[in-house]
Amino acid sequence: HARAALAVSRGAPSSWMSRDVSPSSSSSGSGSEDPSTSETVSVDASAPDHETPHEIGTENQQPVSLVVFDFDQTILRIHSWGERIAPGDVASRDLETDVADLDFFKRFVLKLVNRNIKVAIASFGQYEVIQKYMDRIFRDDDGDGQIFSRHNITTPSQHGTDDGRCVVGGKVPMLDYLVEKMLGGIRGESNQGRWRRCTARVAFADDDERNILGARKAGYGNSALVDPKKGFTETVWHEGLGKALGMGEFMS
Repeated sequence: HARAALAVSRGAPSSWMSRDVSPSSSSSGSGSEDPSTSETVSVDASAPDHETPHEIGTENQQPVSLVVFDFDQTILRIHSWGERIAPGDVASRDLETDVADLDFFKRFVLKLVNRNIKVAIASFGQYEVIQKYMDRIFRDDDGDGQIFSRHNITTPSQHGTDDGRCVVGGKVPMLDYLVEKMLGGIRGESNQGRWRRCTARVAFADDDERNILGARKAGYGNSALVDPKKGFTETVWHEGLGKALGMGEFMS
């Protein structure tokens, strides 16, 4: 059984870091009761209790090389899959309404690009919808190529099931896929040291506590929970999310 709540690091605000988990609670981030997006992820309760989220996230002292976002209720304040938004609907959507903090998200991603830090999305939603949103958000900022494309948007259809359904193992297989593809990590006994160094350089933001616990257990220490009622916003960043992602000074 998963721990009842995430431990909160010293001085970190609990509003974005701690949420109760119970077998009946819906923390899949879906904001709906759609069974296709509900998730069952096994979390090892034997993980040391003394490791708080902040300690796990900074213990490696590795600079972040890849930032991975969840999509629904993280980048977006809504749940696009739960609302059954189709790719053709995105052109007429109000971005200021749908995106949790449109201006901050754009500034953050463009700063990542300018600093040569890779960025990606790992979502259980529909690829085509995510791509349409990203194309609109960065319409005037792509330069010589798309900031987001199939190269750095991974969805369930790349992991043995249909988009809109959860992936066996939660977000861990998706993070592993991105590390292999974007950071050159190679899993295997002979490469464990290099693999751990790669996973230590990933920052992962998601609104589902089970995804965060699973990611940390798999070695993604800079994984931080986003309040699904707020999403990825500048206020949440400065309240402690940035520090939890190992990037506290990045947007100073």
